[in-house]
Amino acid sequence: MSISRYYILLAILICSILMLPACSEFANVPGLSWAAPPPQPSPGPISPTPAWVLKNGVWVPVVASNPTTPEGEVAYMMRDLNHQQYKRVIKETKQWLKLHPNDPLVPQVLLVRGDALDASGDKYGALFPYEDLLNNFPNSPLYGPCLTREYDIAIALLNGYKRKFLGMQILTARDDAIRLLERIQDRQRGSPLAELAGIQVADYQYRTGDFDDAQQSYEDFIRRYPYSQFVTKATLRQIECLLGQFRGVSFDMTPLHNAQALLQTFQQNYPELSDTIQVQALQERIYQLEGENELQIAEFYWRFSKPHASQFYYLRVIDGWPDTIWAQQAQQEMDQHFGTQGSG
Repeated sequence: MSISRYYILLAILICSILMLPACSEFANVPGLSWAAPPPQPSPGPISPTPAWVLKNGVWVPVVASNPTTPEGEVAYMMRDLNHQQYKRVIKETKQWLKLHPNDPLVPQVLLVRGDALDASGDKYGALFPYEDLLNNFPNSPLYGPCLTREYDIAIALLNGYKRKFLGMQILTARDDAIRLLERIQDRQRGSPLAELAGIQVADYQYRTGDFDDAQQSYEDFIRRYPYSQFVTKATLRQIECLLGQFRGVSFDMTPLHNAQALLQTFQQNYPELSDTIQVQALQERIYQLEGENELQIAEFYWRFSKPHASQFYYLRVIDGWPDTIWAQQAQQEMDQHFGTQGSG
């Protein structure tokens, strides 16, 4: 064999080896790094505008979304939110809203952004996208779910959650919480959520000892929601607030008189509740305050040298409130001022 023929055969062998990857029987041989990858299934049809349905207060896509479309980007944001990628969602929603300010899914993105901020610990910051949704999209199906989220944040603020300042949660926001709850009542009048918001405002003012505002809030609540399950509670709390406003005979007597009149009306409207411990306690408290008030009047007249008027009120206390410490004190003071004959 000549040398030229040898080189020709060697070239044919090399070409055959180089063509092996293209052969189907060697394409998937394990261990060969140059083996061709297995054929990938062709992707199914991608809907450029997928159908969306409202589920648990958010819009969700029914079919897979193209990630290059605005709808697809929103779908992936929601996926990231479910995977607790809150920082990514906050960044993505900000960019998306700048690029698509007129897209029909803007309310959804605002809600997703607020949810991400809330879940990341910035409840106060979440109020800004929520307010944007409520102010600019009042007809959106997400309006109600967004109000519910604001209610939950308002309750957290009332319970002591602090807003961030210089990266630290140090500022209280209870006044903002009150305004939020009052706004909920105006935005969704007569709804169960508005009812809850109203009673929460009054209860907070009652707990903090702000009896003037609490009494007014309970009165407004009863007027707005006369058939609410909280009406009896609101009425009794209103009486307690009136008693809390009463500061003695030297001050205005109106709160005591109003509390007594309101309690009588309550007993007429709810006779089945007249014997409850709370109603009986209010009756006893008013009874005691009236006796104390009469004694203070007697002492007032004695200090200003009106012995006859003073004696009249001392006797009034003894006869009208015989089983109280005020009657005992009135008897002692009258004996001291007028002697034993005065009490006869």
